[in-house]
Amino acid sequence: MKISAINSSDIKQNKANKNNPTFKGGVNSLVNFWQFVDNGGRALQFTVEDMFGTNFPRTYKGAMAGYKYTGKVNIPALLQEAIREFLTGPIMCITPVVVLGLAKKSGKTANTHIENINNLSYLMQQAANNKDKIKGEDFLRTTIEDLIKKTSGKEAIDKDDVKSLLDAFKAYKEKADILADKESVKQIGKKVAKSNVAEEMKKLQETFEGVIKRAKENFKNTDFTQVKYSINESKEDTTSFKNYAEYITAYLQDFTKKFNNGDMLNATEENIKAFRKSFLGKRIITVASMFAFTGLLMSFIPKIYTWASGGVNPNASAIYEEANKNKGGDVK
Repeated sequence: MKISAINSSDIKQNKANKNNPTFKGGVNSLVNFWQFVDNGGRALQFTVEDMFGTNFPRTYKGAMAGYKYTGKVNIPALLQEAIREFLTGPIMCITPVVVLGLAKKSGKTANTHIENINNLSYLMQQAANNKDKIKGEDFLRTTIEDLIKKTSGKEAIDKDDVKSLLDAFKAYKEKADILADKESVKQIGKKVAKSNVAEEMKKLQETFEGVIKRAKENFKNTDFTQVKYSINESKEDTTSFKNYAEYITAYLQDFTKKFNNGDMLNATEENIKAFRKSFLGKRIITVASMFAFTGLLMSFIPKIYTWASGGVNPNASAIYEEANKNKGGDVK
């Protein structure tokens, strides 16, 4: 029988291999968690940062206030810190979302920036071009031609590029219209409806990128997530392509709901101006309400945590008590 020598490095390697899956599992879980946070948008990101950066540390500090003098957890200070920290972040995040959600019940254009309400009203007028009635596709075509020209910097644009982007936009709008319709959402489910919209948005973004690559002679350092558009005859600006696509769709949905005549839109100058003024007003009221209601709710937080801590400063109470014991007087 031949006995082979066992190399100690082989043993170490086997141990490493056994431990490695656990290590990888921990890392993967951590990566997946932060990917989930990143995908959740700014509200979730802020909440997680707030929890780990201030809420938990400050609540712990409150619990330990005066511990070296008393040897006890400071419950009043814990309550004060916890109430203040755990109410502040959620109120700051949730209140604007609730206000915006209520505003959007009157039309999704309430969530469109003031500049883009003006921008899209201008393009709606350009689409009408002295006509009283137009199709929704005419408005889409006008916005698409404008964004290609402004983003690529060319006046002469390929008709095939316009058509490909228009088709992608119509496919996206079709899914967005389903998501905006309660009955349609009931039939297929909200999760499926949202997933369909996200998928079409991805295709639309890819189509836009391909169009700009063909339209621009030099697209070095070009950000394909950004789009340029006309505000009026002489002004233009930039926003994210995703946001702009959502603004265009919301504007057309709301305008159609208010001024449709069968398959045609009553895109008169008077109607366009009325629509613009209406949603500019709603947008201003929405933004003002976000600040007002958030500020109002925030003003109650000090009253709540002061009441919960017994109307005193619990962080310093233990120190005062210890000082009184040492000096035999009343230290305040």
